[in-house]
Amino acid sequence: MICRLGGKSRLSLALAIAIVSLSVLAMEPLSYAAESNRAESDAAVTEAEQLVVQASKADPVDTKLIHQAMDKLHAALKIDPRNDSAYVDLGYCYGVLRDGDTAVSMYRTATELNPSGDNFIELADIYMRVGDTEDALLAANAGLIKDPSNARLYNAKGMALNDLQRFDEAEDAWEEALKLNPNLKVAAANLQALNGGPNGRGSISKHSAKAPASSATP
Repeated sequence: MICRLGGKSRLSLALAIAIVSLSVLAMEPLSYAAESNRAESDAAVTEAEQLVVQASKADPVDTKLIHQAMDKLHAALKIDPRNDSAYVDLGYCYGVLRDGDTAVSMYRTATELNPSGDNFIELADIYMRVGDTEDALLAANAGLIKDPSNARLYNAKGMALNDLQRFDEAEDAWEEALKLNPNLKVAAANLQALNGGPNGRGSISKHSAKAPASSATP
């Protein structure tokens, strides 16, 4: 027996199709609005980064400009609360102001919003800066799960392992970094220092100069 749609069933189906069609149409302006918000938010982040660069040229760092940059970054987050770049740069600013706990919180939020290799590098770096080497290693390993070909993450892993006095593993990490990117000078320098110091263990370059954090290269 073939079941045919009755009048009410046809009407229900027509309404369902209409509702779905309207939903699809409604999503397009929402998507456009989201893209527009992100572009506006990114523009504010760019302005903030310019202020950070300017502040970093002063000796000591111009904290007034850092605060102005932070105001820009908070404005960027009001426009788009999911802008992970704004959180990364806020983390850098809080680090400059020596507020390590808040800096860590900003970087962690960035990785939660966007678990990219670059964001995990920043998180590992701030953990190293505040002396939390175990969490630095965890951050580097978490990043490598997401981005296993990231040479800079292997460099960050090597720095954490070195601080934990797990020298053979640090050496392996830096060698892997150089396999992935033979031109990664910081990994080459760390490996040379590891093997060139007393008893084959040297002084490691933990951090490279950077400003702002979102454009850093460990």
